[in-house]
Amino acid sequence: MTKNYPLAFFTVCPKDCFGSCSLEVEVERGKVVKVRGNRNSPVNQGRICIKGKNYPNMVYGPERLLYPLQRIGKRGKGEFKRISWEQALDTIYEKLKNLKEQHGPESVLYYNRFANLGVVKNCAYGFWYQFGGFTSTYGGLCDSAAQEAINLTYGEVKHNKISDLENSKLIILWGSNPAYTNIHIMHYINRAVDKGAELITIDIRENESGAKSHLYLNPRPGTDGCLALGIANQLIEDKLIDHNFINQHTFGFTKFKELVKNYPLDKVSDTTEIPLHKIETMIGFIKNAPEYALICGMGVQRYTNGGQTIRAISLLPVLTGSIGKKGCGFYFSDRQAPELNWPFSPPKPKRIRNSIPVAKLASELNNQVDPLVKAVWIEQANPMTSNPSINILARAMNKLDLIVVADLFLTDTARMADIILPATSMFEYYDLITGYGHSYIQLQQKLIESPGECKHESEIYRLLGKKFGFNLDYLPENNLSTIEKIISSSNLNTDVDELKEKPYLHPSYQEIAFGDLKFNTPIQKVEFFSQRMRDRWGEDPLPAYSEPVENKYSSPNIYYKYPLSLISSHAYNKMNSQFSDISILKEEPFVWVNPYDAAKRGINKNDRVKMYNGRGSLILKAIITKKVTPGIVHTYFGWWGGVHQANLNKLTGEYISDIGHGTAFHNCLVEIQKVK
Repeated sequence: MTKNYPLAFFTVCPKDCFGSCSLEVEVERGKVVKVRGNRNSPVNQGRICIKGKNYPNMVYGPERLLYPLQRIGKRGKGEFKRISWEQALDTIYEKLKNLKEQHGPESVLYYNRFANLGVVKNCAYGFWYQFGGFTSTYGGLCDSAAQEAINLTYGEVKHNKISDLENSKLIILWGSNPAYTNIHIMHYINRAVDKGAELITIDIRENESGAKSHLYLNPRPGTDGCLALGIANQLIEDKLIDHNFINQHTFGFTKFKELVKNYPLDKVSDTTEIPLHKIETMIGFIKNAPEYALICGMGVQRYTNGGQTIRAISLLPVLTGSIGKKGCGFYFSDRQAPELNWPFSPPKPKRIRNSIPVAKLASELNNQVDPLVKAVWIEQANPMTSNPSINILARAMNKLDLIVVADLFLTDTARMADIILPATSMFEYYDLITGYGHSYIQLQQKLIESPGECKHESEIYRLLGKKFGFNLDYLPENNLSTIEKIISSSNLNTDVDELKEKPYLHPSYQEIAFGDLKFNTPIQKVEFFSQRMRDRWGEDPLPAYSEPVENKYSSPNIYYKYPLSLISSHAYNKMNSQFSDISILKEEPFVWVNPYDAAKRGINKNDRVKMYNGRGSLILKAIITKKVTPGIVHTYFGWWGGVHQANLNKLTGEYISDIGHGTAFHNCLVEIQKVK
């Protein structure tokens, strides 16, 4: 009797993560049986996270949606009945057709985010462009303020090859926790430290990446920009800067030098609440290793002053000439891969209303006029967990005539839907993935057939497009022929067969970012002074510091009632809100509380506490720890209200960053009390 051995295939994880890990997947009898890292990958070299290892549990878990569903109960209660695809599509077709005829195409909000990376998600526009238009959102929930800040400063967002960190003598982790969010860069940080590199960690808490730190700085939330300007001033005063680099490759240094004189270290210490001796010690580390690597995380730009904060931090390596060399540089994300072209788009209609900042989806959804938004189509997103002020958002969504959600699971957002369409997992369709933790382009392979009646969005749009009589040339099938056309139209010197074996790196890639000392700004130099900052955003061309909103100085009346700053960060076992309901990865929601704050409120270890403000409340388990400083409570985001009864975005406000239309989640004051 012949034994069936599992077959192994290379593919890639498409999740919104720095990793974009190359995977080796074993398939036996049409089922995924094991997922491991591709040991031959130049990126992850066999490393993957716990989430990747648990993909089979996600694909085949009991939580997976397998059939179209129609709401039969009250929105948000999760009460549905199974219907056929024909029933689902007929219902959607009739509703959309009537809304377009009666109110215009802008009466439908098309909402998508980044549950998965990849170019194939552009298939949606083949439908919505032919629909005649839609309403959409602008800005970001993740990194838009920082992306804009770095582009204004350097002209491009890129960094050295991550393995170059092994050459570093000094590494500064600033608001970054790669042990949880970027395991590949953490690998090289550990190797560098083991070889003698010094490590400085700057964070509002003691994070999981700082175990080997030689110095820890804990700034008051939102004051990182002030700290950066103070360090810059002291480096200039101590004559630790590279005048040759500054004179040849930067613009506006004289004005910047005048700005930072307003940030002497004693003032910076008072503002940031970091002891003066710690800031001075950090400057001593830079003096000993002026060519260093600074790795900046996403959290520092999730404030209303986030863009200027990133500008200030990103300019520190410039002062000492730590750009364009080995072992140096400013790390945020690496966007050197060329943008992939989607060659199937019809002419873009004029009636696209890009009118809702994503940070204000809750309050703006019902405020659109001529026409009102009557329906929402949601895919690759979970706004009822991931967007701020979800109590307001729930009320706004309840006023809609139609909500369609395509997803794999009954998320908080899917629970609000009228029609749920079961979507495919990453092993069930083809795509090309361009990440942001590295610049390789990788092929995502279809390895199995979808369970139940799950369909990829491209198939959903194709079926719905047939009912509307749309041109199906703009709604291509998801197959390798479509992928080949994308490769060809994107002018990539590779093909599907090659991508099945290894990732593709564009010839223009720089292992040492800016090694040619060319900067894609208007004046071809790094900009201390950015006129575009004022022209685009009305902000100071210099990275001046301002207090963010909703803290003890900017909002004393709110602070009097809610004196704790709530900061949330990425969890180890979740990808934003993804994986939250996978049984093996579930956990009881918790919050870190400093012993001083806990004692003041009579809270003991593992007590259940109510965390609340004027926007909402939730119940969490208290973890008493000195890893957070007094005045701060910390937790990880992504829990679902429907599964865990704990959704942090009940508490967050609709604040927007100074530039980039980013979402300022971290401007959030709360109070906690023991649940009796």
